[in-house]
Amino acid sequence: MNSVKQFFKSESAVSTVVSFVLLLGLFVTVLAVFNAHYIPEWKADAEKAHMDDVYDDMSQLKARADMLSLASSLDENSTVSLSIPIKMGGGDIPIVGPTKSSGVLSVNDDDNFRISIEGLNTTNSTNQLVISDSYFPGNIRYASNNGYYVDQIFAYENGAVIVSQRERSLMKMDPSISIKNQSGTLLKVDLTLMEITGDRVVITSNGIEEVKLTGNDWVEEFNSTKNESLTNLTISMNTSYPSAWAKYLNDSAKSEDLAYPSDYNVDEGEDYVIFNLNSSDSNIDFHLNKATVDARVGTF
Repeated sequence: MNSVKQFFKSESAVSTVVSFVLLLGLFVTVLAVFNAHYIPEWKADAEKAHMDDVYDDMSQLKARADMLSLASSLDENSTVSLSIPIKMGGGDIPIVGPTKSSGVLSVNDDDNFRISIEGLNTTNSTNQLVISDSYFPGNIRYASNNGYYVDQIFAYENGAVIVSQRERSLMKMDPSISIKNQSGTLLKVDLTLMEITGDRVVITSNGIEEVKLTGNDWVEEFNSTKNESLTNLTISMNTSYPSAWAKYLNDSAKSEDLAYPSDYNVDEGEDYVIFNLNSSDSNIDFHLNKATVDARVGTF
């Protein structure tokens, strides 16, 4: 009788152990499926939301720089400073995925960016060089280090906010360049160079970094009314985002009913864009200004 009781007790113990092992296996399987499918999807969504936040931050940076440029144009002695927080890391999910992605914030780290301007006045088949200058405006960039969502670069250069992803770039906010076809005999082109000064800085972080902008100067570089009107204008850019600039310049010319290639031409290369306005039967009223903004980076 005792042996029968011991047998049933033994069977019960084995059954309990087997049930526990099965439940543990089921839990491990569910956890593995959860980690393999659900958490990566949630993390990718959270990192995408962080990219949206960074775009908002860079949009605010552009807006502040534009405000400082305007203040300097109204008062040359103005030294207003404005700060913009940049959310460097994100994508964290409480409990299940608390780790954050990080990002790299840089100021004037891209030596490739350059703008060259050449203007001609053609009279009696003679080309007279009226303006020929080169500028290195500088830039501010954020590059993400995501774990799940595709990495993106947000660049502020010459007043534009550009998003770059997988070697493709798109201009999200326009620069201070305008083309107006005011009549059949007059093209007006306004270009404000946004020069970012300050030491070269590269910071990797997953916290919040502060970019402090200070308006330093605003100078009129060229004015056709004071100098001389042009019949040909070439704006050349060495940039890491040629497709974004080429599309913007092409769209700007098309929107003013300029004909390609008789009125304008856009030449895009691997790291450059050349935009040419050829006004054979009209004048180009060209205005070139340069706003200087100092950029410093600190940590909250």
